[in-house]
Amino acid sequence: MSTTIDKIRNLVLAGHGGSGKTTLVETFLHKAGVTARVGTVEQGNTVCDFDDLEKERHHSIDAASVWFDYKDSRIHMIDTPGYPDFIGQALTSLAGAETAMIVVSAATGIEVNTRKMFNAAGDYGLARMVVISKIDHENIDLGTLVDNLRESFGKNLLPVNLPANGGTAVINCLAGSGDTDFSDVEEAKTALMDAIVETDEKLMERYLGGEIISADEINAAMKTAIASGAVIPILFTSARSGVGVAELMDFMVDACPNPAQGLKRTLISGQGDSQTKETIEPKADGPFIAQVIKIYSDPKSNIKYSLLRIHSGQLKADTNFQINDEKRSARAGHVYLVRGSENHEVPEASAGMLCALGKLEDLKYGDMLHVGKPGVLAAVNLPVPMFSLAIEPKSRGDEQKISGVLARMSEEDKTFKVTHDRQTNELVVSGIGDLHLRVMLQRMEKRFKLEVNTKVPKIPYHETITALAEGHYRHKKQTGGAGQFGEVYLKVEPMERDAGFEFVDEIFGGSIPGQYLPAVEKGIHDLMEQGVIAGFPLQDIRVRVYDGKHHPVDSKEVAFRIAGKLAAKEAILKAKPVLLEPVVTMEVTVPAQFVGDITGDLSGRRGRILGQDIMPGNMAVIRAQVPLSEVAQYNSQLRSVTGGQGSYSMELSHYDAVPPNIQQEIVKQYKPKADEEEAG
Repeated sequence: MSTTIDKIRNLVLAGHGGSGKTTLVETFLHKAGVTARVGTVEQGNTVCDFDDLEKERHHSIDAASVWFDYKDSRIHMIDTPGYPDFIGQALTSLAGAETAMIVVSAATGIEVNTRKMFNAAGDYGLARMVVISKIDHENIDLGTLVDNLRESFGKNLLPVNLPANGGTAVINCLAGSGDTDFSDVEEAKTALMDAIVETDEKLMERYLGGEIISADEINAAMKTAIASGAVIPILFTSARSGVGVAELMDFMVDACPNPAQGLKRTLISGQGDSQTKETIEPKADGPFIAQVIKIYSDPKSNIKYSLLRIHSGQLKADTNFQINDEKRSARAGHVYLVRGSENHEVPEASAGMLCALGKLEDLKYGDMLHVGKPGVLAAVNLPVPMFSLAIEPKSRGDEQKISGVLARMSEEDKTFKVTHDRQTNELVVSGIGDLHLRVMLQRMEKRFKLEVNTKVPKIPYHETITALAEGHYRHKKQTGGAGQFGEVYLKVEPMERDAGFEFVDEIFGGSIPGQYLPAVEKGIHDLMEQGVIAGFPLQDIRVRVYDGKHHPVDSKEVAFRIAGKLAAKEAILKAKPVLLEPVVTMEVTVPAQFVGDITGDLSGRRGRILGQDIMPGNMAVIRAQVPLSEVAQYNSQLRSVTGGQGSYSMELSHYDAVPPNIQQEIVKQYKPKADEEEAG
């Protein structure tokens, strides 16, 4: 099979959970002659859902790559999870494709992840197509669903084929005729032709002049229209019955852009004013450039693999490449094509292909691999994981082992974060939602035999000041022989939110010799980490050191470090310090009848409603900003109010001052512990 650029197609399947993505991949593999039978999610025997947890839960958790040859083309495809908690796996997969196939169930219509992934693929620059699955399901209204899709996502969504005979057949709108379950073939053909020829001026003139346009010309123009986003085709299938599957596979070959026609990535070199950007031309004889789009482990051997998208050049087992702009090199070793859990070793992989390398521990998601082309490739924007749990091992002595396992798991899932809170001494894991974390911890237990206890973590408050103030401290210690002496005068002032910290040297006349100023700054940093009112880190403060005294014999760095810290503490306590709390932006999706309940509940949690949108299918999206402390465990409340029909996502927006009455309670709770730690 030829793997020249023009014969390669790369697609990512995205959409909401249960829309039929994994089953659709099964039918593609069977139709292409790769598998002897079509597996099912229910039976746990699909190619893509090979992890034990996926089989147990009957839904995808990780993105899975497959490949197959069809007609004269090589198809690479990434099946992604559909539940919002696992959206990180879906988003990172966009980096491997030119086309996003958004799968929508005819039975359930537009759902939360339908909207998220459709928009994310468009923002990233991919061509998009919509596949309506399960068209033979009972009690469906395909006409209304298409209207809803076009209303939600744009009038450039146009059917390429239409269902007929109650979802047991499809009719090609450009080449076919006959009665359909809704709409009209001729009307659909006219709308599609009008949109296609608009992307080619000469073709449009011929079309408007009544000239017959050949099928090859239409396909070529359609490929351009789809790649540019001028046309977003809609196709209909039933993976279980096989209706529309062959037509969909033909369409992928005939109309989806190849790597040279689709989104071309940009190589970014240098920094600041010297930064340059270069479009990478996908050529097999070009310089080798690839990007790591996924890190994963074999569930049986735990061997680490790195899934690559090659953008230029060729990769062979003996290829030595550099990583990003580092000078050190690594050797490829074995090169694999990946189909679910199976690795197929190949002598080489070339531009446009997806392949994997094994046992290269230094590689991480987003890395650019190259030969002589240092730089970076932009990564996909990911949501900030905001749902957190504090964990501790059930068995003593597992602390070190857990740290290593969690680091490996966070490497494989970029929306799974692990932090150690120095103030509370808590090991905190963060993810997109409750389901995400429960699955990750369950995986840790099954795969690595590690069990943990969980609890709600403490909120990461910060501290800052709201006024100008001055501070002074003289540190003098005499214990026989050389003593310690340092004296510091300074001023503090508030900075803009999230500006950080600024140290300003305003010493004149050498009252504090220059060699001791770094020690003064270190002392202030010590205080910034410890806080002054409740033990939380300080931020957004400018400190001006303007005077002091030193002793020619007794002055030492330690003396000025202590003096700097305590002078700053005195000033900050006089500068009207306040607590800052993290505020998150939430999107809550619920059936329309619950809008009043949810907006009232969020307002009662000190939230500010930003707006709401009514979606097709009697669903509503409520946008609000709410303090994290009020919604850290919001999933249980949402389930209670909506009977499990609601979902939400949240991202850090900013830090804001805590109301005085709430600040008093927080200080009362945390101050004794902070005092104990400082004394200790």
